[in-house]
Amino acid sequence: MSAILGVFGAPEPVDDGVVDRMLARMRARGVERTGVWRDASVALAAGRHAWECGDAFSGDAFVVRDGDLAIAADASLYYRAELEQRLTAAGVCVCGSTPSHLILAAYRAWGRHCLQFLEGDYAFILWDAGVRRALSARDFAGTRPLFFAEVGSTLVVASTSSALLAHPGCSDDFNLNFLAECTSSLWLPERETAYSNIRAIPAGFMLTHSHNGSSLLTRHWRPPATDSQDHPPFDEAAAELRDRVRTATAERLSPHGTTTVFMSGGRDSPAVFASGQDALNQHANGKCLTPISISYPSGDLGREDEFITAIAQFWGAPIHWLDIRDIPFFERADEYAAQRDEPWALPYHAFNRALAKASARIGAHVALDGWGGDQLFQMSPVHLADLFRAGRWMALAREWRALKVSDWRFFFRMTIAPVLPAGLRRAAKLLRGGRPIPGWADGWVPEWVRPPFVKALRERQQSYNGGHPTASFATDELYLFLTSAMFSRGRGWLSALALSENVEIRSPLFDARVIELAVRRPVSERRVGRDTKFLLRAALRDLLPQDVLASRPQRTGVTANYLRDSMQDLYPALLRRVLRAPVRLAELGIIEPEVWRRAAERCLSSAWSDDVAMALCHTVHAELWLRARQQDWNTMMVNAWPSFRASRPISPLTMEVQRV
Repeated sequence: MSAILGVFGAPEPVDDGVVDRMLARMRARGVERTGVWRDASVALAAGRHAWECGDAFSGDAFVVRDGDLAIAADASLYYRAELEQRLTAAGVCVCGSTPSHLILAAYRAWGRHCLQFLEGDYAFILWDAGVRRALSARDFAGTRPLFFAEVGSTLVVASTSSALLAHPGCSDDFNLNFLAECTSSLWLPERETAYSNIRAIPAGFMLTHSHNGSSLLTRHWRPPATDSQDHPPFDEAAAELRDRVRTATAERLSPHGTTTVFMSGGRDSPAVFASGQDALNQHANGKCLTPISISYPSGDLGREDEFITAIAQFWGAPIHWLDIRDIPFFERADEYAAQRDEPWALPYHAFNRALAKASARIGAHVALDGWGGDQLFQMSPVHLADLFRAGRWMALAREWRALKVSDWRFFFRMTIAPVLPAGLRRAAKLLRGGRPIPGWADGWVPEWVRPPFVKALRERQQSYNGGHPTASFATDELYLFLTSAMFSRGRGWLSALALSENVEIRSPLFDARVIELAVRRPVSERRVGRDTKFLLRAALRDLLPQDVLASRPQRTGVTANYLRDSMQDLYPALLRRVLRAPVRLAELGIIEPEVWRRAAERCLSSAWSDDVAMALCHTVHAELWLRARQQDWNTMMVNAWPSFRASRPISPLTMEVQRV
């Protein structure tokens, strides 16, 4: 994962100082090695950590040129042998081994359609001087971020919004609705950011900028057709899934030494671990796979130690254990808020950071996780609404009994509310004093958000989750999981967090080939009652112990106790400290501090709610982020500038453009 930036259409040659200041703002993404290229009104630059200069990562080419093409890429590509074969068949020679060379060759072969042939975690900025066009794109998973701002006729693109703010023409005015959504733990829009003048290139999108100054943002990836009626039998599909997950995992292993797996005792990350071990049994080549797991005390809902131990013993692998009691929930909250590019924080960022740190300590720069398993192989009880709408009353009754849920409000929200006609929903809204009936995917606006924002947030939330126009709520949910900006943003933020600890996260289950198979499977393979992930579990037969794959009477790996204990022990003191100073969110008119304080007191003492606790957590993180932004950036950059310049050693890897 690298820092990349591009400036296009500047009225005069791009100033060295502007590019350097933008790179300096991306120090967390790596600027030990940098490369800058300029041509009249265009500039491209890239920077990365020294360990990322191998071909398995972004490589040692920073800005690659091929005739009238130039590219800066932040990429790890997979299935490279197949891509190279296709390029050869297309008559295009690849004159280098890094991802930048491969992407540039793909563009030479297929133009903008090259994105159909790229598989991996990538973001890139490409300049085609022949047609005077810039093309910036991200993969569908969203692991590598890209932001852009239009400053007059100039387009500026970079890996972080902070870098764009270093451009003298980019405004730092806040986007208050976005800040309110971050504060409220709500769904986030795909294109907006915390700044009014800065937008995100969403996952699976490309941005084209023409010589006449016009920019166009278009989607280049959509999920395959879902829930196909024409699919192979269950056992055949399980065998195919097994092969695809094993190949996807093998493609993502570090080429040398140790790769870690952030392993729970569930089914997703164990599927990755077992598939990786299976692949290494065939071709180890000096590689090894080490699980890193978090231990919970006996009796805790989060404890899966016995399952994790059984999995590791099954494969004869040692476990690198972390103790949840040694991972403070609000560790160095002020410092990490200052480092974040945007106000939203991962709810459990502390133990994700602990896992990344543990990987780095044992010398691993690649960590695998189970991201994608929940999205592809299970679903929420939203299928109850499908049964209700179809009049399948007996099946609905069986499913409800099997869920073992006694909350009838939950039944109404998941089963009846989604199918209510628009007229009834409008009437219910009037009877509820203007409050709409929440949909199955709608968020809850906290009581401490000031009224002027509440209506706007509710309207915005509904626009984000319109779903896919199908006849199935279950399919809508799957489509939402694969395309919602909330998930890709979370993925990007998790990856940035790990990168700050010198680790790159990769997700074999969120592989395009795995997705293609999974989305076509029947709904019944994702959930029956409380039981889920039937196809994935069948694919893992003989790769994991039977008791790990067997149905479980209740959920395991639930972090509710960790969240509740951490909030009750640590949040009151943190909130008191925050409230002693002027509250920036209040100064911006977004929240009412006294209502925030009372809601926290009530939730943490007598009326616990996971939703309220999450909103409390996001509010304090957003406030700390805003306070960090109050620092005098100019003073900070003046202090940092000499050390940044000194940190850029002049070497064959630095300040050179790779020509092919």
